[in-house]
Amino acid sequence: MSCNEVTPDKRVNVNNDKSEVGSQGESKTNVDELRTRIEQLQSKLRAAKIAYLNRTELNGKILEYEDLAGIAKEIIGANYQLQKELYGKVKLRLSVAKLLRASSR
Repeated sequence: MSCNEVTPDKRVNVNNDKSEVGSQGESKTNVDELRTRIEQLQSKLRAAKIAYLNRTELNGKILEYEDLAGIAKEIIGANYQLQKELYGKVKLRLSVAKLLRASSR
């Protein structure tokens, strides 16, 4: 809860409870977890792209385009969650084609 006080010179003072400060800390850890998840998925996509292009097995399976697209969709979903957490809405739209076209660094 926050308590707003209006001073005689028309300024508003906002006092925050510890509960709000705690939720900001939880938000920070959630953002860190989402970033870590995105990094893991990007590594998985890089490995899958290499296996797909070389027609080698990954996790005991030769990959098809649908497998790559599924991993890319996971990355997009995680990225959208991160954007919603940070900005309240999705500001940058991603597509499967753009992720698959991007070079592995």
